[in-house]
Amino acid sequence: MDLPYRMYDADNHFYESPDAFTRHLPANRRNDMFWFTDERGHRHYMVNGRWWNYIPNPTWDPVSRPGSMGDMFAGRRSASEVDAFKVVEPLANHPEYQDRDLRVRSLDEQNVEATVLFPTNVTGLEEAARENLPLAVDLVWAFNQWLEETWGFNYQGRLYTTAVISLSDVHEAVRTLEWALDRGCRAVQIRPGPVPTVAGYRSPGDPEFDPFWARAQEAGVLVCSHVADSGYNRYAGDYTGVYWFKSLRRNPFEQIVTHGRPIMDYLTALSCHGTLARFPDLKIISVENGCDWVDYLLMQLKTFHSRYGASFPVDPVEAFERNVYLSPFWEEDIVGLATRMPVEHILAGSDYPHAEGLKEPTDFVKGLSEFSEADQRKIMRSNLLSLLV
Repeated sequence: MDLPYRMYDADNHFYESPDAFTRHLPANRRNDMFWFTDERGHRHYMVNGRWWNYIPNPTWDPVSRPGSMGDMFAGRRSASEVDAFKVVEPLANHPEYQDRDLRVRSLDEQNVEATVLFPTNVTGLEEAARENLPLAVDLVWAFNQWLEETWGFNYQGRLYTTAVISLSDVHEAVRTLEWALDRGCRAVQIRPGPVPTVAGYRSPGDPEFDPFWARAQEAGVLVCSHVADSGYNRYAGDYTGVYWFKSLRRNPFEQIVTHGRPIMDYLTALSCHGTLARFPDLKIISVENGCDWVDYLLMQLKTFHSRYGASFPVDPVEAFERNVYLSPFWEEDIVGLATRMPVEHILAGSDYPHAEGLKEPTDFVKGLSEFSEADQRKIMRSNLLSLLV
């Protein structure tokens, strides 16, 4: 869609190349993550001795067409009428999905000035290796090295690619952050969920992780919590027997009972356990988690703060409004969201080129028709620009 300005997109993706996880994998880890071919000739990953069945086709060839599930999310067609696995095309048709120079050219064609760029497959990696934390740390580090070589963290001021951070080893998390910052990084990605550590699961708001949060605040880096495999199928699985997240193949029960839970619990932990009080200048960005849970979360924070105020280090609603930025789904009630948080904290994100995203990133503005032109420009451009530059 034509705009009188160029968009700043809070949610773009690339598709990992076949060597993304293995190019820099230490020699002693070659048997811990590798490709295998099944009897049909399809390629898959093996991670920690288990088939990593997170993405149906981790080769991305063929690849779903951008926006091919849009009618379903807009309520115009049902899932039975929309099959992203069938609306596909050869990956060779879109080299820009795996090449940064071609991707910049694509941004020019789409009237997008810059984007926060997320991986796709890696959002399930930490959970896949949760039973072997040293392996998880090695896999994340190997991937980040590939990421920096292939995409860079701040390419031409156009592609702000997110370094992947695991808090499982806080010292390694700080080291990785420093390494990424030295290479121009402006945004990192942390899985929204409890943190697996050698001592068991911990809240991300535990003071144990303060060295990371302190450095993130000092650097002004955006801490993005993109939807991921946060491990919540461990809970839904008690009802279904399916304990592992399978992207785009989840049944309605799994989706209903886990929808919005990881990001709500994550933000609640950062609030109740004091991270947002200790580090009031943190910039926490929720991406591709939707926004229909915001009303409920703020109501709960307000209610329990009124009952147990002494247990909260600061007013949790005020902390949310100060620290949290959110990229809603384009089809949601964004007008309603703007009554719950400052419009300056709402970021347009297209999820391009995913099937569930927008075919044209700038079409996000169609969901902003009830906003003034000034506020539309904030959401489509200025808000994210002010965070990145």
